[in-house]
Amino acid sequence: MSIASAPGWSASFEDDDDPLGEPRLVTLIAWALVEEGGGETRVVGLVQKPTRGETPPGTFGFADESDGFTGYSNQGLKTKRAD
Repeated sequence: MSIASAPGWSASFEDDDDPLGEPRLVTLIAWALVEEGGGETRVVGLVQKPTRGETPPGTFGFADESDGFTGYSNQGLKTKRAD
């Protein structure tokens, strides 16, 4: 596995609690190049998992293995103007 930063990228999740049906965006920690058992590789976003049940705070997981995952979104980089 190889990991690279993912500035400006988010994972999109269905949000059943949103009355407008808007997706919930979660900032990606990084991109991971993952090698599957059969030798295939794929690029997957890493996200911090919500603290639920036995999942301790600060646990990371693959976005596409999280409940409600719908895809990725690039929000662009927000930069500060040089003075």
